[in-house]
Amino acid sequence: MTRLLRLLALLCALGAAPAAAQAPASLVADAIGFDATSLTASGNVEVFADGRVLRARRLTYLRDEDRLVVEGPIEVVDPGGDAVLVAEFATLSRDLRTSVLQGARLVLDRQLQLAANEIARDGTGVTQLYQVVASTCEVCPDAPVPIWQIRARRVVHVEETGQIYFERARFEVFGVPVAWFPVLRLPAPTNGRTSGFLAPTVTSDDLLGTGIAVPYFITLGPSRDVTLAPFVTTNEARSLGFRYRQAFDAGAIEVNGALGSDEIRPGEARGYLFAEGTFGLPRDYRLDFDLELVTDDTYLLNYGITEKDRLDSRIAVSRVERDERVLAEAIVFDSLRTGEDNRFLPSREVNVVKERRFDFPGIGGIGAWSLQGQVRERPASVATARDAGLTGAEGARDVSRFSASFDWRRSWVTGGGLVFTTQAAAHFDTYRISDDPAFGDDVLTRGVPYGAVELRYPMTRTGADGAVHTLEPVAQLILAPDERRNPPDEDSLTPEFDEGNLFSLSRFPGRDRRELGSRVNLGVSYRREVVDGWSLGGTVGRVVRDGDPGQFRPGTGLDGQGSDWLLSMDARRGGFGLMARALFDDQLDFNRAETILRWTGPRGRIDTRHTWLESDATAGRPRDTSEWALDASYGLGGDWTGRANWRYDFVTNDPTEAGLGVTYATDCVSVDFDVERRFTSNPALEPSTSYGLSVKLAGLGGQERRTRKRRCGL
Repeated sequence: MTRLLRLLALLCALGAAPAAAQAPASLVADAIGFDATSLTASGNVEVFADGRVLRARRLTYLRDEDRLVVEGPIEVVDPGGDAVLVAEFATLSRDLRTSVLQGARLVLDRQLQLAANEIARDGTGVTQLYQVVASTCEVCPDAPVPIWQIRARRVVHVEETGQIYFERARFEVFGVPVAWFPVLRLPAPTNGRTSGFLAPTVTSDDLLGTGIAVPYFITLGPSRDVTLAPFVTTNEARSLGFRYRQAFDAGAIEVNGALGSDEIRPGEARGYLFAEGTFGLPRDYRLDFDLELVTDDTYLLNYGITEKDRLDSRIAVSRVERDERVLAEAIVFDSLRTGEDNRFLPSREVNVVKERRFDFPGIGGIGAWSLQGQVRERPASVATARDAGLTGAEGARDVSRFSASFDWRRSWVTGGGLVFTTQAAAHFDTYRISDDPAFGDDVLTRGVPYGAVELRYPMTRTGADGAVHTLEPVAQLILAPDERRNPPDEDSLTPEFDEGNLFSLSRFPGRDRRELGSRVNLGVSYRREVVDGWSLGGTVGRVVRDGDPGQFRPGTGLDGQGSDWLLSMDARRGGFGLMARALFDDQLDFNRAETILRWTGPRGRIDTRHTWLESDATAGRPRDTSEWALDASYGLGGDWTGRANWRYDFVTNDPTEAGLGVTYATDCVSVDFDVERRFTSNPALEPSTSYGLSVKLAGLGGQERRTRKRRCGL
């Protein structure tokens, strides 16, 4: 009887690892009979072993032959309740190592189905299937031919390596043969990483022509891999893309790049190299680095890698704790913009920062201090008269800066609900400036103190409908000096004015400029909140100054003795969101305005925005900007999803960018097709249209797709 139970356990574990065959088994049936030569179980036969269940019509154990015969239909169910093996007939040999099933279907990891006339398995974990049809697609009653399938004379599944080998394989799409392979190897669904070809990508572009990239993935152990992607086109473009990844105990690195040639720049080697990594260091420090290199200004756009037009290579050591931040970094910038010469840009920068926050002793409140050192260099050592026409007198300027700042803030709440806040701050900067005739080789020292008092009076009321209404007027008085000597401005060229910095001591984004002059910041905000309903809110505010220090350009909305009016509104409910903000003067002339609409539903999403900016030549914006952008996707029914993106310039009445795409994704295949059109051009870059096609077979190599519902038909 012991031998019988081991045979039953082995049969029950046909879809699992061989080691499971050592578990004991239990037999249940409507009728069990035995004699001197055999034992027979019939009627609703069930065998339980290692959490699995085997169901069959009849089971016979031949004592003299030490062999088990099972008559079907046979079904093996794993602990999760999914059938992993179905057969019509099975027999197990006396050595407990070999099993043969006829008319069987094997399901691996509930994804890949292999139907075969016969399945044979030995105790080494090797399963052989004969006259096989394999697919990850659902086979539907009214459409018995799946979207794709592989027919093969023999298939070998090796559990230890997670590989499936096909002999004399034929790949079919909707039953039509499209490719033949004498030998084909595929990773099993349980195999997450294995060397082999990845899904190819077909593209078509006005400049590069029609091309194909065929990536090949190579594992280099459990923590490293490399992907090589040869790319060829009809317009003589040839390149080799690559990606290298490695994980360490304390970090990881990734390197991406490509090198090749094309007819866009004949006779030149073109390519790029992007690398990044993160490592943990002792005492909770962290090392981050990224490297961004490219051979020419248009390569990244030509090959659709990124639209980034200013590259930055950086290495940094940092530590961030609850009350402290430490940072040391070095950055090299590389501008790809037309008209910008890297020799005359502050493209080399070093920063060292330490910040700390603490409970202020004695008078209470929160205190903070920071120390920063910074060096900005231009590669050029001198700007010639010819260069000065393009770069200005600062064309070769180098700047070193040391800064120290202190901040203290404390709030009180009165019995009537009035929130009273005091704040004090001081900023000290020392600059060393060279190679700039406007400053000479000069040392400039500056100190800017601030004092502020703020009053808030939040008022809340709950309406009869359960809505909570909150109204909060705010007045903030800031005392600051009217004049200070200004160093060169390189990090504060684009100040912003919005609800996020309405009550800030300074609205300049960097340290080269400190907002001067005493002023009053005024604002009032309102919000209406309903549980599972609409959330509505808005803020209106303005800055009133004692005088005009002349620090802000007209295009910022902060110039003059009184700033423009700031208006911000938002509305949200479920997947719908609307946000709008605007700056306008007393005559209701808008300086800038932005409206953002977002919607996410069960079948799609929409993200669209309109931006209006008044012209500002000093900010590099010689004409007004009025642009509408759209990014949307929507389920078209079944397994089809459509995508669209659009960018339109209302000033020139021309589109600048447009794209359409469609995805067909099922439990067994994913097809993506995209069309992109770039309308803008410059002396180095022509308008172009590109097409992309990618086909991926799902359910192989550990791809996660079980959350997708199986469907029948298109």
